[in-house]
Amino acid sequence: MKSLPFVLVCALGMQGFAASGPEHPSTPQVPSTTSYLFTNDDLPGKAGSNGSTVFPISANGLLGTPTRVSLGGTGGGGGYFDAARMNLLQGSSDGCAFGSIAASGEIGAIDINAMEVIGDFYGGTNDSGQVNGIGLVNNGTYLYANFTGSNTIATFAIQSGCTLNFLGDVSALGMQSGNVKGMAVHQNILVVAYGDGSIESFNVSGGIPVSNGDLQNTTGFSTDQFAIGVDITADGHYAIFGDQSVVTAVEVSDISSGKLTKTKLYKLGTAANSANIYLSPDETLLYIANTGSGQLTAAFFNAATGALKPGCTSPTLKKFDNTWIFLSSPVTELNTGTGSVVYMAEYGSSSGIAVVNVASSGGKCTLTEAAGSPVLDPNSTTLLSIGVYPPRSF
Repeated sequence: MKSLPFVLVCALGMQGFAASGPEHPSTPQVPSTTSYLFTNDDLPGKAGSNGSTVFPISANGLLGTPTRVSLGGTGGGGGYFDAARMNLLQGSSDGCAFGSIAASGEIGAIDINAMEVIGDFYGGTNDSGQVNGIGLVNNGTYLYANFTGSNTIATFAIQSGCTLNFLGDVSALGMQSGNVKGMAVHQNILVVAYGDGSIESFNVSGGIPVSNGDLQNTTGFSTDQFAIGVDITADGHYAIFGDQSVVTAVEVSDISSGKLTKTKLYKLGTAANSANIYLSPDETLLYIANTGSGQLTAAFFNAATGALKPGCTSPTLKKFDNTWIFLSSPVTELNTGTGSVVYMAEYGSSSGIAVVNVASSGGKCTLTEAAGSPVLDPNSTTLLSIGVYPPRSF
């Protein structure tokens, strides 16, 4: 599909969105649907080839007809599963979509409310995301970009209209010289997993990260389970780590002191690889993308104690090891309750989005792949990152 400037796309390509919501006669160029799924198509190749495919989300969680938005630059075509290449922000006045552009070393910014591409923003002269991508997180004030090629974390101030102002970067390496694979931020604490078995947290009260001096190996490291994915609870009490493992293994650290403490390891099932994780909006379920076996696991989580216990696991998702081979980036349809539907990126020759319905009641849960799943992303064969707007509140 040929790329068009976002303003033109809104006027032409996104007209089909209007059926999902009320009309806006004063601004007809703005789609009336307020819920979207954004991809980072991460396409390598010639300059300007990368983009985001935007799907409207209907009331039943189904994805509508997509539109391609050009991010400019050149994507990486793969890399670390937990380098979240698409990041969403819902501010008091701005709705922003930030997409990293790995090979070009840029961050593309989209103003969702105005429906226009703001531009591309650079970090420091040495910041590089080539080969393994650029991961993004934000705390509402700052956007943090993990440049995996240069082993640096760059800090951008988020300004009005979704513009970014680069403030500086810091080096970040694990105990076994691993670089940042996954990260999460909550208010003034940034937590990272290096993928080599070690984790670390940073104080970001001043914007640019300052190490809390708590670099450490996780409990799972001694038994060949390597923390990669990271999430943080709504109150900032616990950091949760998804492990690269032959089984479903997750670790939890109490960070209420402002620093990481020794992790507690939980074995939650036999589905393979648990590096990609995401807490449900009500924090009752932890969603785990089992990329090694092409499944989704939901574990029960106690936000008061940080404890996890086994929940349910889906059957192998459709077309696994056929048209797609890797599963990543779980996110929910809704930013309330269990999220209702979980979407995941499927990387392969026919990249797409898995759609899994969630039911949870009385200490039991079920995960059922939707009839129309997977939904094809017509603009990518290298899909690893997706995001939903409006995003979860934490």
